[in-house]
Amino acid sequence: MNRYLKLYSKKYFLTRILECSEEELAQAKGEKGIVCIEDRIPKKGGFRSIVSVKPGSSLAKLQKKLYKNYLSQIPVSTAAKGFVKGCSYVNFLEEHVGHSYFLRVDIRDFFDSITKEKLAECLEPFAEKEIADEIMELCTWNGKVPQGFSTSPALSNLVFRRIDQRVRKYCRSYHKEMDRRIFYTRYADDMLFSSAGTLEFDFCKNKNFKRMIAHILHQNGFSCNESKTIYAKGEISLSGYVVSNDVHLSRQKLCNINEVIYQFDQRKSYGSISYSLDKATVNIKNIMCNLNKRKMKKADGTVIQFDSLSDLVYYAAGCRSYLMQIASTEHGDTGYDKQIAKKIRKLEMILDYLSEELGEV
Repeated sequence: MNRYLKLYSKKYFLTRILECSEEELAQAKGEKGIVCIEDRIPKKGGFRSIVSVKPGSSLAKLQKKLYKNYLSQIPVSTAAKGFVKGCSYVNFLEEHVGHSYFLRVDIRDFFDSITKEKLAECLEPFAEKEIADEIMELCTWNGKVPQGFSTSPALSNLVFRRIDQRVRKYCRSYHKEMDRRIFYTRYADDMLFSSAGTLEFDFCKNKNFKRMIAHILHQNGFSCNESKTIYAKGEISLSGYVVSNDVHLSRQKLCNINEVIYQFDQRKSYGSISYSLDKATVNIKNIMCNLNKRKMKKADGTVIQFDSLSDLVYYAAGCRSYLMQIASTEHGDTGYDKQIAKKIRKLEMILDYLSEELGEV
């Protein structure tokens, strides 16, 4: 399919995009209230609504096909790094390496702010109204694009295309030839700005810049979470990463990872002997108890709690993912790369063991 071709034909939409019949589409829409489950997850200052679709249901299958055959083909803005194939959180940060001043803006209630009306407006250039209506019926919940649907990430980037473009245009208005440049990237609800060049631009001393970003968001139905706004100089720490002359793990995140690795180490001597994980002597309950006593914290300050084996598996897997992303970046210090590689191997040993234990539960 030509990715720039607007969808005009309902027949084409059914046969080539959804790969279904009218009856199957009607069934998927009809079962929506049955196969969708909404959960309210506590978060700092309130709740986050997550809507999951029953795996294997007609709705889940059509959402998957819609994403694969259509939504994933719609081009996103160059600023968007989240929910983009081949991009990671580290890619979101890398564009700002080596810069002087930073500004982080968090978008409040990101998915809940994407209404059906807003989505209809953004779908207009890509699909005829009848088809756009079908897409919205499959991809919205209570009049909004919910967090949890497989189609929501791509739709959020579609809605933000024009906003990203307008923000980048505003950033370019501050450029003075090559003496000052303002960079902008976005990862879902996380907007990051940085300045570079001989004409320094301190965002903290130029609050009008942030006010204009807030104005652009407000005009498009979004708002800033002021409590999460960050101004920084020299380096900035976000979600366990630090951006300075490179992208590396924060001290807190590295300490957390080291703590998990240490709890599984069964060595009696820490000289030249290699890391050891003795399955016969590892005590999972003691390990979770010890980790809970440490009161390790996330980047937002909340305490990490391990109440089940699954909690430990997910956290160890997340740690490995963090390290894998860091390992994919270039560092002048090769010793750092070797250190990261060792930690990845140790976490893989832990995950292999935990997966076996989880299978026996």
